[in-house]
Amino acid sequence: MRLRALEETPAKQFVRYQDAPAEFIEEHLGCTLTEPQKLVCEAVRDYPVTVVQSANAVGKTHAAAGVALWFLRAFPLSKVIAAAAPPLENLERLLWGEIEGRLNQTASFKDAAAGYLRVELGPEWWLVGRAIPSSGTPAQREAKFSGLHAPYLLFIVDEGDAVPDEVYRGIESCLSGGHGRLLVMFNPRAAQGPVYHMIQSGQAHVVTLDAFSHPNVITGADVIPGAVTREATVLRLSEWSRPAVAGETPRPGDVEWLQVPEFLENATATRKDGTLTPPLVGGQWRKVTNPALSYMVLARFPGQAENQLINRAWVEAAQQRWRVWQQNHGDKSPQGIRPIHGQDVAEFGVDRNVACFRYGGWVAPFEVWNGVDVLVTSDRAADLARERNALRSMVDATGIGAGVAPGMIRRWMSNPQAYEGMALAIHVGGAPTQTVEEGAFGTLRDQLWWRCREWLRTDAAAMLPPDEALVDELCAPMYQVQNGKIKVTSKDVLKESLRRSPDLADALCLTFAPESTVGIRKL
Repeated sequence: MRLRALEETPAKQFVRYQDAPAEFIEEHLGCTLTEPQKLVCEAVRDYPVTVVQSANAVGKTHAAAGVALWFLRAFPLSKVIAAAAPPLENLERLLWGEIEGRLNQTASFKDAAAGYLRVELGPEWWLVGRAIPSSGTPAQREAKFSGLHAPYLLFIVDEGDAVPDEVYRGIESCLSGGHGRLLVMFNPRAAQGPVYHMIQSGQAHVVTLDAFSHPNVITGADVIPGAVTREATVLRLSEWSRPAVAGETPRPGDVEWLQVPEFLENATATRKDGTLTPPLVGGQWRKVTNPALSYMVLARFPGQAENQLINRAWVEAAQQRWRVWQQNHGDKSPQGIRPIHGQDVAEFGVDRNVACFRYGGWVAPFEVWNGVDVLVTSDRAADLARERNALRSMVDATGIGAGVAPGMIRRWMSNPQAYEGMALAIHVGGAPTQTVEEGAFGTLRDQLWWRCREWLRTDAAAMLPPDEALVDELCAPMYQVQNGKIKVTSKDVLKESLRRSPDLADALCLTFAPESTVGIRKL
């Protein structure tokens, strides 16, 4: 009844734009859209989930603002939720700033009531900006984006690669019925996280906004003021890639290579020191030397960063070998091998206890449970080690974990069943016991991560259970060598980038802990 009443009002004139988002944006919002931006609009019209993989300054947020106002105006009783990764400024200044700018320049919303991060056409017909909390529990973040229902529902997420999984779970729960849409925009800085998984699993329609498709770069003129320029693009291309040399065989589709567009033939740019870059050669193959070129210009995921500790390809190869093993042997572990048990201990309420059992090269599916009670954790870890007949248990002894290894030993002693195992408290912040050709390690933790890296890199028998969270955690750390010391990305930094603790990877790394921390020997 309400929908019929609305369609009898002057708002009915906008219903005809439901299949013409680009036309609405250009005719009623006064915007000029590039061809790739029009593809974004059409994708939101046609697909439940659209992911925009964008270079820098090519207008992804500009397009999203237009989509938000088109959806709100063209679909009666619609609800549009615009969000952006923390901090709140990302939403206020960028996405909402674009929405507000368009709103103030059009008469199409003269009947709207506008307030802070809110535009209303009626009590159940609105567009809101919703902040994504950087604090609180995952459950609280999920709840903030759950429970919304409307005949027409659109979620827009900017900087989507920095938005945690639980937000997407909340959004997904709202899109199970009716006419629901999700638009996610991001710069593809790293091949990990929930948006990357959407793309890899085919759950989203992908639109690419790269610099080479932008009219400013194609023409060399300032067609769209404030957007990416040919000058900036040519400079990045010149400084962040190099021409192919004799013996190299670039392959189309290889993320490490790009081909210079013909329209950039002889293009040059001025460096910061005032000199000119060498003229580009149209059609020439160039190798990417700085990963920033991939996501800032080409709008694609970079290959392995120069200082990335573990290559994603190594992890995926180990998982593929695990799948082959499972096809041939089922879920049985290799016979005659007692596993090494790595036990990561939860430090806080949101962390997890993770037990990893590595049988030579084969890693069993991880055992995971919540809770920070030392006695409960000790008992469960001890029981798992006995059930698996672990050769030894290498237990994280940081903070609350200090009591777990002794608790496991007490559990075994109080049980009359014979079990020949041991539990060793591993202080990952302590001194390393090994060195490598690249240098010495700063801490034992650096050594354990490096041992895991070398195992995945060199051992053709390494087998990891398929788990995307494990892939993300293993591929997240970088490393650097300073004053002869190898240092791996700290756990606090990993928590910030992953939006969770790398518990799975830490448990795996603990299986490479030495039995003795006395003395240093060469690997």
